[in-house]
Amino acid sequence: MEFCKTRIAELERYSHRWNLRLQGVPEKEEEDIRAESIRICIATFPEGNKNLAEKIDTVHHIGKRSLNAARPRAVIIQFSSRVARDGVWRAAKSSEFLRGNGLHFTEDLTAFDREKRLILWPAVEKARKEGKRAYFVAPCFH
Repeated sequence: MEFCKTRIAELERYSHRWNLRLQGVPEKEEEDIRAESIRICIATFPEGNKNLAEKIDTVHHIGKRSLNAARPRAVIIQFSSRVARDGVWRAAKSSEFLRGNGLHFTEDLTAFDREKRLILWPAVEKARKEGKRAYFVAPCFH
């Protein structure tokens, strides 16, 4: 049973590695979230502009739309190329465009990994306050 749980977690984690979550995109009536996400990815990673639109497979909001929500729903962007996905992810870390527009990318962690991150995050923040370089790395199986 434990082997099956571990194997399922590995498979779920692998499928999430093709995705990025985009936070902060204002929701509009009659929006084309795919086109808007592609525009943001290109602005974030202009070096990868060549065929970037073709390397983005699926784009959608997470969860149900709520008129009273304090912040917009996150957007999942699934890439068909890990090179393109990783390029956008690296460029996002220092993107003035994202900062200036109140946007940011996060990794698409599994529910299990998000839970582990919540537990470990106080230790990361403490280390950063002490001037150390610290970050969360989700488990990865190759």
